[in-house]
Formats: sequence, structure tokens, C-alpha cells
Amino acid sequence: MKFRGWLLDVDYVVENGKPIIRMWCVDDSGKSAVIFDDSFEPYFYVVPYGDVPISVLENMSEEVGGETVRPVRVDIVDRKNFGVPIKCYRVFTKLPRDVPYLRELALKFGDVREADILFGVRYIIDRRLIPMGGIEAEGEPVSVDYAGLGMLCHNPKAFAREDEPPLKVMAFDCEMWNPRGMPDAAEDPIIIISIKTNREEKVLTATDEDDKGLIKEFIRYIRDYDPDVIVGYNQDSFDWPYINERAKKHKIKLSVCRDGSTPMFGRGGLQKKVKLVGRLNIDLFQAAQRDMDGVKVKTLENVADYLGVMNKEKRTYIPGGEIYRYWADSKRRDILIRYSKDDVESTYGIAGELLPLQFEFARMAHEPADNVSRMGRGRQVEAYLAYVAYEYGELIPSKGGEVETYVGGFVFPPVKGIHRNVAALDFSAMYPSIMIAYNISPDTVCKDCKDDCYPPAPEVGHCFKKAPEGFFTRILRSLVAHRAALKKKLAQTDRKDKSYRMLDIRQKTIKILTNAFYGYTGWAQAKWYRRECAEATSAWGRYFIKRASEIAQSMGMEVLYGDTDSLFVKLKDGGDLHAATGEFIRKVKEELPLDMDVDNFYRVIFFTEAKKRYAGLTSKGEIVVRGLEVRRGDWCELAKELQSQVIRIILEEEDPEKAVKFVKDTISEVREGKVQLDKLVIHKTLTKGFESYESVQAHVKAAERARELELSAAVGSKISYVIVKGPGITLGDRAYPVDMFIKFENGKLYAKDKAYELDVDYYIDKQIIPTALRILGYFGYTEDELKGRGVQGTLAQFF
Repeated sequence: MKFRGWLLDVDYVVENGKPIIRMWCVDDSGKSAVIFDDSFEPYFYVVPYGDVPISVLENMSEEVGGETVRPVRVDIVDRKNFGVPIKCYRVFTKLPRDVPYLRELALKFGDVREADILFGVRYIIDRRLIPMGGIEAEGEPVSVDYAGLGMLCHNPKAFAREDEPPLKVMAFDCEMWNPRGMPDAAEDPIIIISIKTNREEKVLTATDEDDKGLIKEFIRYIRDYDPDVIVGYNQDSFDWPYINERAKKHKIKLSVCRDGSTPMFGRGGLQKKVKLVGRLNIDLFQAAQRDMDGVKVKTLENVADYLGVMNKEKRTYIPGGEIYRYWADSKRRDILIRYSKDDVESTYGIAGELLPLQFEFARMAHEPADNVSRMGRGRQVEAYLAYVAYEYGELIPSKGGEVETYVGGFVFPPVKGIHRNVAALDFSAMYPSIMIAYNISPDTVCKDCKDDCYPPAPEVGHCFKKAPEGFFTRILRSLVAHRAALKKKLAQTDRKDKSYRMLDIRQKTIKILTNAFYGYTGWAQAKWYRRECAEATSAWGRYFIKRASEIAQSMGMEVLYGDTDSLFVKLKDGGDLHAATGEFIRKVKEELPLDMDVDNFYRVIFFTEAKKRYAGLTSKGEIVVRGLEVRRGDWCELAKELQSQVIRIILEEEDPEKAVKFVKDTISEVREGKVQLDKLVIHKTLTKGFESYESVQAHVKAAERARELELSAAVGSKISYVIVKGPGITLGDRAYPVDMFIKFENGKLYAKDKAYELDVDYYIDKQIIPTALRILGYFGYTEDELKGRGVQGTLAQFF
């Protein structure tokens, strides 16, 4: 019996006291399959302290639950420790669960390595498999009732595939009964579960009595449709735990896993994580938090709007606190259903945009896609390193280092004001290129710089051996070459070709991981932590950007701003900027071991006095904004939209007076109560417990009030609040969670038992005016002018 298809996930079960690997797959037609391997054994390594006899490890034992846990066997193997050949012990155990117990015993005799690798991931590494990649297997058929095909195989083979797997994807979204604001799973039923799949959209609704039938129908739908991937938006922290609690209340087994088991609930840092056996459960909110820099406040609505999935202006809007009222009102229930449909359509659309990147991360890091979707960038790098380390015979280090700070990139302060005809230039892959050029790797650090080392890094003095090529250097060189080949192929591919997007995602994935290597070496939690690598890389980076600036100035250019790996330049005496830039890049490449490219040409650009804060109009007519308040999350939407419009008017129309009029008109609309409430809400993350804040900030006070009202206010969540009029010394005294209000009309906010008045002066003085002046202040306008008094400026005086 033969199988050819796609590998989705790997886990294991224990049968008759023996671990059995399960590879969850789909074939080329989309039919589910599970491939078993009962020949793989758990193990870990021990690097002994001195001359430790093998018998010492062989005789380790621990009593656990009435059973004796001991090694199955121990052998001696050749490995490398930071590039140095060594001999170490490999300790095999009967079950994966035995590893933690024997690891603790082995710590007395040596440095324990790789005991924390999950058994399924260990199998992927050792068998050289590729999650979301091709898999071939040959073996005996096995009867299973939870997959279309079962097979026993001891030697599955991975192979690269250029096509995409025929996956069944299911998105879901829940609405809950919430008469007290934030629903409570112990009391409040689920009223709607909206579902969207490759084939249909479906809305499941509760009866007026309870949600028992709804939950059963949801389970039945998953069992019938049998999705390979289930996505939601924040479902790990909210929807799944809520459904689980409601199922427990009704004594329903939440058998939504492929083998009929129930979800496994865990936690990674502040984020919860839910594992569904045989299916990939991917929380798109967690993926968006890591991979989408363009959206600060990553609500479902904002992300869907940013990605072009669903325009915010076109979606059905219902205030969160009003959901139960719409459900109870038969005339408005259809609006609530439409609202729920918009949510699940948005979720499914976001999945279409974000899943390909998660799948490519899975292929690169060699971990299942649901795992990598939750990983920080450092952990993704580490997963990739672990896979490559096995190939090189390199042991994974046991732990990272201590938290130490080091100097980062160099910054040329911006020449504030407005400039015309400016070129923005970037060093391509600066840090990976530096690491390759000077063989910077944890295993090549020289304690004393000698003739066989590269020159010491400027300022810090660290140097690295010229040979052999370092572990990191070999990896980076391979990744850079692979990306270059992909980019070359991409340039020859028509954008309309369906392969274009996948090639682009693959080269971007490599770029993300290679750029993360430098930061990884200086991350204290990294297993391959080596501060010298991070310090030397950034030191060379500072040296090269300073030298590039000197070259630019010698060619009659003015450096307007520079940061880490980028420079903004213009010709002092005019001339052909394109030609001058080309010559500058040629000279830089001749002298420095780096590539430089043009990022953009700007017709007009203005810099503030702070780094990473500028806005410009490119030669192609696109507006680029970096670091201004318009991109920050602790300003209300109205302030951000206003600043965007001010920037557009200044750059495109070069009419500051028109921009001022727009600000004045907006102020009038706020005073007259004509602005929608959602434009005035401020969102800020509660990063720690209430007691940990030295001063009571506005969002903290709003969170405390939310908790008193049994609304959501968990650490790590976004607190959404508004500022109202009233007594109090601090702003927090007037900060209230927006979910407590059921209506907003003519500047009045109505809660269940009281009416509040919006503090329009706060929004004008502390939100609108500051964001507008961040731009208009450079043209001589003042707060008085924006409020109808003062002297206006002119655009010409700022060039």
C-alpha cells in the first residue's frame, strides 16, 4: 500500500505501553489519512561532567505513580557542541512522559540537551519531514474510523512540493447572550455560531430556552464537514474556552478533534492556546499580532478592512453591549444574524490572506502550522535551527544567557521640515550580510583576536574565526542564496500567474527569518544566545552606515536622515537625483561588503524632530507614513483619521490653509455631537495587573470599572474606553469602558442607570489638536489658530 500527499501534523498515542506516532495527512484529492509509526523511541542527550561511566545513567530510576521509570538503554554518540566534536550519551526512554523524570536525575551527571523537544516534533526532525509539505509512505493498511485512510509505515519520506494542499478550511464566530455586558459562560448561553467553509456559509442559532442543541449541532457540523483547518479570531482565548464551559454545563462531550477526543487547553505566555488533534486550529488574532505591522489596534474589523476583506463602512455594526437586545427583539434579530455573518466572513477572508504565510513558516521552521502561528519570531528561528542542527550533528544548547543590553543601530538625526526630491536608500539584508561577511556565529567567537580571525568589530572589539564556516553563517548563506533564486524566478513570473503569490510569500518568509537571526543571538532566552554576535553585528552596521554617509557627502549629497540600514539623501545643488543615486550605490558596493538599493524616490517629504517619524509623497503618487500618531494605538480613531487627511492635503495639495479648515470643521462636528462613538473610543493594552501600575492611568481605571461591571478586563487585552465630563483630579477619574454604554446620542452616553456627557474639550484639546499640530506646527500654526485665532503660515517658507 502506498500513499502520497501532504503532512499536516504529528502527534502520538500510547497503546499497550508503547508510544505510536500519528502523522495526520491529506492526499492529493483532499481525503484525510493517518500514518502510524510504532518504531520511534523517545530520547535525550547528556554531555557528561568529566568521566561519568555509562552505567551510572543506565541505572537511573524513579518511582512514579507506583511504577519504576528507568532508561530503556543508553548509547554513546558523536556530536558537536558549538562546532567542537564531542562524545555524549543518548538516553532512550520507554514513553515520552518518562523524559522529564529521567532528565532531572541526569542533571546530576551532565548537561542535559534536547529533553524539552516535543515527541512529535522530535519525530519530524529525525525523520526530516516537512509540515505542510509533501509526504510519501508505503506500508500495511490499518483500519481507522476517524480518517479516510490508515497505514503503518516506519520510513515516511518528505519531498518538496510547489503546489498547495487541497485543504478544507472552516471559520467560525460566536455571539453570546450578554445582559450584564461581558458574557459569563457559567450563566449566559451561546445564541449564534456562524460558520463559513470552502463550500458554504451557515448560521446555527440557539432556541429561546438554552444552547444545548446549538452546541450539539456545532459538534455535528464539524464531524460531518471534517475540516483540516479551523480558524477564528481570538478563539483560543474566548470562543473555545466559552464553548467548552457551556458543553460541560450541559454534560456534552466536545468531541471536535479528528479522533473524537476533546480540545486540549494550554497557555503560552499571556496567550491561551487550544490544540485540536488531527486538525490545525489557528487563531488569526495571534498571527495578526505578530505579522501585521500596518494595523496597531488589531480588532477583527480593523484587520479585515486593512486587508481589503471587508470595508468597515459596509459591515453591519451593533454595539457590543446591545447584542442581547437584538436577539430578544424578533424585529432586529435578523440584523444580529447579519452582524454575525459579517464577522465570520471577515474571519474567513483574513484566513485567506494570513494562512499561506503561516503554512510557509511551518515549512521553514519544520513545526506544525498551528504551533508556528503562535510562536514569536525568536522561537520560529530556534525551531528552524533545531531542524538544521540535527543535519549538522550539532547539539542544541541547553539554555540561553542572562539579560544584557547592547548598542543597536546608528541614527542620523532627521533634518526636520519639508524637502523636495529625496531618495530613500536601504542596505539589503544588512545584518545577515554582515554575519556572513565576518563569519559571525555562536561557534566562531574568538577569545583573543589572532591572524586566523577576521578584523575586530569597531567599538566592541569582538572578532570571529575565518574558518571553519560557522553554524549560523552556513545557514544564512544558504537562506540568502535560496531567496535570491526565488526573487529571480519571481521577476520572471507573471503577476497574474497563480504561482506568483506563493513565490512571493516564500521569499518574504526567508527574509523575515534571516533578518531575525541577529536579534536572536542577543535574545537572553535563545538557546544559541551569544551577546558577542549581536554586539559585533550591530557595531559593523553602525560603521557601514557612517561610512556610506561620508561617501554621499563627498558626492555633493546631503544626508537628511539615517537609521540603522537606511539613508535619505538629496542633492545640495540640484541635478539628476536618479543618476547621482546610481553612482552612489555603485561606490558603496565597491567599498563595503553590502548591497544597497533604492527604496523610494520622494517628490516631497517632511521629517519631524524624532527618528522614525516622517511622511512623504513618492514619485508614484503614493503617501508613505512612518511613526506619526496616525499609526499609534493610544489615540482615538477620529484623531488618527484627521491626521491622515491633514498629511494628504499637505503632501498632495500643498495647501496648509485647507488642512487647517478641515481641522476646524472636525472640531465643530465634535462640539455638535455629530461624530460616531466608535471614532472617539481609545484602545490601550492592559499589560500587567492593576496593582503593578505605579500611577492610575486612564485605561487602568477603565479596566477596573469594567471588572466591577463584569466586563472583560484581562491582562493582555485591549481596554476600550471613552472620556466623559465629571469631577476628578486625574484623567482616569473620567475614563469609562465603552461596553457599559447602550446608546450615544447628541454627545450623551447612556448606561443602564445613568447618562454621561462626553468630554468634548478633552477630545479637542488632547486628541485632535495635538495630532494636527504634529504636522501643522511646522507651518507656523498654533493651537489658537486651529481654534479660530492666531496667524497662519505659508507652505513656501518651509522649503
